[in-house]
Amino acid sequence: MQRQLTNEQKAQLYNQRLFQFQRLQEEVRQIKAEDINISPENQKKIDYLELQMRRIYQDTQKLYN
Repeated sequence: MQRQLTNEQKAQLYNQRLFQFQRLQEEVRQIKAEDINISPENQKKIDYLELQMRRIYQDTQKLYN
């Protein structure tokens, strides 16, 4: 059984997730900035990073539901 988190713990987790999200977002931005024509390899990286971003977003939503 999962224990209930305090609001402070939720805030800490939220901040950690936000930092991770922003780091991934910056990685995507850097890949896209390298070249206008994104290679298939880089597109795979972007897709993976965006998947991770969606997971982080979903995790943060669960904190307050």
